[in-house]
Amino acid sequence: MVVAALLILVVPPVSGYVSLPAYAFSHWTAYFTVMIDAVALIFPLLITLITQPRLLDEWSNSYALATRQRVEPARYFGARVAASAILAAVVFLVLTIVCFAVARWTYSYPSPEGPPGVLVETRYQFSQLWAVSPALYLVVYCLWVALVSGTVAAVCTLITAVVGNKFVALAAPFVLWSLTDFGLAVLDLAALSLPPFRFHIKQQPIWTEFAGWALILIVLGALYLYVHRRDYQTAGIVRT
Repeated sequence: MVVAALLILVVPPVSGYVSLPAYAFSHWTAYFTVMIDAVALIFPLLITLITQPRLLDEWSNSYALATRQRVEPARYFGARVAASAILAAVVFLVLTIVCFAVARWTYSYPSPEGPPGVLVETRYQFSQLWAVSPALYLVVYCLWVALVSGTVAAVCTLITAVVGNKFVALAAPFVLWSLTDFGLAVLDLAALSLPPFRFHIKQQPIWTEFAGWALILIVLGALYLYVHRRDYQTAGIVRT
């Protein structure tokens, strides 16, 4: 888990920096999107890799069953969900900050005339805030990535608790995420695709950013209700 977290933090900014000479970015924020694109492609899978292996080991060895004798199940499980959410939020918050910093301070335009004028506020999610203050945009976006990452990590933990097969548990969040985005694209609703990395769609009002997050929260609530009604003895927690 530590190795996975370090790779997530190091590979995107380094790979972006290495590929910089191959591009003629019109603005440093476009350089940032290239760093994050690979992360966005497998976002839920990366979250499972840094949050779920320890739980899979813990639950496979019946640690949860022994813990139930000493700690209230709701408290134990709630702590595991919270720990996953906090870990993912911190890792992806740091990643976003690092990528913004590297993009800002290493950006260069290959032509001596310099890059053309670009209206950043018309390009990306939340970038309308750029017109108010570039710093406000950066802060809001970094916090948004952390919030969504924490929410997705909580969902991944709940899926792991529900699914008995460990390989299915690790793959399910990524598969469901991909199918959801594909389905929205087929329905011509790509503007409502899942956050937080939505760089390749036409700029939309800020409220559309919250539509996908609301769907994630609904799934989160439904899964938690299911686990709670089963008295925290679902197939993923109580393994045979």
